[in-house]
Amino acid sequence: MSLKSRFCPKCGKETEKLIDSLCSTCYSGKPNVRVPNQKNVLQCVKCEMIYNKGFWTRPKKDIESYLIKRIRESIRLPEGETLIDVKLLELGKDAELLIRSEVGDEKLERIINGKFEIKKYCCPACSREQGIDYTAKLQLRASKDHAKFVEEALTCIREAAPKVSKVEPMLKGVDVYLVNQRLAKQAARRIKKHLEVTMRESYRNYSWDQENDRPKRRITILLKQKLRK
Repeated sequence: MSLKSRFCPKCGKETEKLIDSLCSTCYSGKPNVRVPNQKNVLQCVKCEMIYNKGFWTRPKKDIESYLIKRIRESIRLPEGETLIDVKLLELGKDAELLIRSEVGDEKLERIINGKFEIKKYCCPACSREQGIDYTAKLQLRASKDHAKFVEEALTCIREAAPKVSKVEPMLKGVDVYLVNQRLAKQAARRIKKHLEVTMRESYRNYSWDQENDRPKRRITILLKQKLRK
């Protein structure tokens, strides 16, 4: 720490203490902190286990705390600076991270942008257990806040308790493959009730039911987030 002047040479602010010849605000703005551009935690959409330290395990605390721990362990601060706290202000592909630290008795705050996500997948055990072809697909598409919309929609799907064959990440959401068409429709209605979406159904023949002498059909339900004007 340097006390060469009571004025910051960069912004001209009067201050009692300078850090590396700068005020705390200007010092915090220097690109001298190493933070990962992206970190994620994988969570199974069916059993809700997370992939942690090489294993799928039942989370013992809030899932976001696992993500914060991974980010925290990757942060590298300048010499003489101590990390106090890390907080996720926003999750997703355009996430915001608040880093609090200190140099001596001077407290610092930095806002870092990155890709910090809780990603939804179907774990290998659930995939093997199901091992059943899907008969319904829910296409969840968001116009903004993709991660938040998908999480809320998946909560509605879990409440309908269908068998989920897999969850496939897409550009603006996810495709959810389900075994039971009736429960898939129930989940779609629940999403439409709780979220602002438009819903569109379409069918496609994929095989022939020999016993009932009629085609077997898969249903695709598009649930698209409404744009607010």
